[in-house]
Amino acid sequence: MDGQYCRISLDRHSTRRSQTGTQNPGASCPFHPDWGHLYKRSFTGPYLRCLRHLEAQYVLAELHERICGNHSGGQSLAHRAHSQGYYWPTMKKDAAAYVKKCDKCQRYAPIPHMPSATLKTVSGPWPFAQWGMDIVGPLPAAPAQKKFLLVATDYFSKWVEAEAYASIKDKDVTKFVWKNIVCCFGIPQAIIADNEATNKTLIIALKKRLEQAKGKWVKELPGVLWAYRTTPGRPTGNTPFALAYGMETIIPTEIGLPTVRTDAAKQDDANAELGRNLDWTDEVRESAAIRMADYQQRASAHYNRKVKPRSFKNGTLVLRKVFENTAEVGAGKFQVNWEGPYIVSKASESGAYHLQRLDGTPLLRPWNVSNLKHYYQ
Repeated sequence: MDGQYCRISLDRHSTRRSQTGTQNPGASCPFHPDWGHLYKRSFTGPYLRCLRHLEAQYVLAELHERICGNHSGGQSLAHRAHSQGYYWPTMKKDAAAYVKKCDKCQRYAPIPHMPSATLKTVSGPWPFAQWGMDIVGPLPAAPAQKKFLLVATDYFSKWVEAEAYASIKDKDVTKFVWKNIVCCFGIPQAIIADNEATNKTLIIALKKRLEQAKGKWVKELPGVLWAYRTTPGRPTGNTPFALAYGMETIIPTEIGLPTVRTDAAKQDDANAELGRNLDWTDEVRESAAIRMADYQQRASAHYNRKVKPRSFKNGTLVLRKVFENTAEVGAGKFQVNWEGPYIVSKASESGAYHLQRLDGTPLLRPWNVSNLKHYYQ
């Protein structure tokens, strides 16, 4: 260019000669210098102004998060910058990176429904050896301000124990285990803090019984537990009551409309029938264990097909899912979905991570990988 700039016509099909009388370089080159700026010939519209790195970052910021922005995705952001008349060689890559590091986009990002780890099934070797325990709530306030439900499920028989509390402290859990598990079924081999599937079943059953009287869930709880214990489960093919006690219970329906079984209970050979049922208990439980293993294997295969693995190294910055007890009061629908960032301080083999705040203060308990996501800066 010999240190001179050439003015070019906005009409891409015409050229103008410079002061030296030479033809405008734009006639053969897709890039055009004009008044100290470089322009690129576009195939879809007017000439595109070529930007340096700092200029490109300014445009991305304006179009993504400032007065002209709506926090769109990377592809949409690059398309908008292009349509506004700008160009630089890595605009699609830079737009995707800018959106990826946007703090608000990360905090308000939707919570993924794809599982982040493979399903790990747990089954008890015999009845009441392993229990899963969890807390449900807060629920609508019931008499005595009871808002929480402590639920324990035997992994083998699926027998459920549950009690309502106004608040649940360590002493309440200890008393519950002693009263509802140890005194009734003996000392368990293990108690695991996981009981999500049973929780959902109980909540759905309570919803169907309550209708408008939401505060009466404590009154309906015994009936829901009885129904659950006497209903055959798909994993085992038996009722929790039968696997626990060796025979099926007699339900009120059989008193109103007697069956062969209830008539037999009045005869002299009732004790003999009871003895035979107890003799067959081991066979019934073994069949249930085989069916349970097959069910868990098929469920794991179906679940694991949808898994999108996610893991973190020590020192990684992560965001944590916002729960009801950590949500901003009064935010309503404008509540953020993720909070943080936190630093991963230690990883465990079970897929849980110990976290600490940026100032080094550790969080009280580990968090499952499904409640965490990468934070990019």
